Amino acid sequence: MDSKQALLKNMHTFNVAVKTMSFKSAAAELHLTQSAVSHRIKVLEQELGFGLFVRGTRQLSLTPEGERLHNTLARSLSNIFNEIDNIQSSDLSGDLRILTAHGFARDWLVPRLAKFKQTFPNLNLVVNLHEEIVELDKEEFDVAFYYGDYQQPNVYCLPLFDEMYLPVCTPQYAKEHRLLERGSQGLSSVNFLHSSQSNAWPRWLTSINSEIDSYQQCYQFSQQGLAVEAAKKSVGVAIGRLRFLTPAIEAGELLAPFPAMETHQRYALLCIESMQHRPKIAAFIQWVKSELA
Repeated sequence: MDSKQALLKNMHTFNVAVKTMSFKSAAAELHLTQSAVSHRIKVLEQELGFGLFVRGTRQLSLTPEGERLHNTLARSLSNIFNEIDNIQSSDLSGDLRILTAHGFARDWLVPRLAKFKQTFPNLNLVVNLHEEIVELDKEEFDVAFYYGDYQQPNVYCLPLFDEMYLPVCTPQYAKEHRLLERGSQGLSSVNFLHSSQSNAWPRWLTSINSEIDSYQQCYQFSQQGLAVEAAKKSVGVAIGRLRFLTPAIEAGELLAPFPAMETHQRYALLCIESMQHRPKIAAFIQWVKSELA
């Protein structure tokens, strides 16, 4: 072994022995035998040219030289660990790049950003919107949020929450088409509001054994959020994700005249495998977990 490495190893053994003032206790902490600890201390004393411990029959005590060395060693180790802490905390600054769809950013992430700023004032967020899930190893990002049955190699995945699809419209629109009285048959006269990137309407109609064609009379939007906004203006009936529709339903802005449909999919936080251990990404993941608690 390199002499410098051996010296550092024996210095560490010395520091632990001083902390416990027992070669037996030091051996237990270092997962060594007591004789191995004693040997390391003897080798260190030989290399230094002076004794470190006075070995009594029942206890150890430091020599004056051992006391001086330990004081210096303790300060040095403290400086090392403080520097490590500073390096780690300095990584909680700069940019954190987030990739996600517009709906998740608008309805879940953005409403929580003021709280995030209070917790991490030196960490800047760069939020990029991308509706379609992508090959994450080809994108420049730190973390991503997406919905679906997500599988890609070498990607860390933290499941967030499940979701359900729910048809909604304004109370006025439901009254006009007598949806509460007619049930699913009332859908034969409505204007279906689609997201062009989703097949939620056909899936929902199949789940209730309806043969109505949701494309016979419809408006289509490139974003799910626009379909829901159109529903709020009594343009028709939209279908959206229950978690993000709940505030408008509770406020009376939207009405849910029909049952929700299980999707068996979920939102997840994603990042490249091993990146989840980087301090700023680990801190962000922990913050997301706290928001879900």
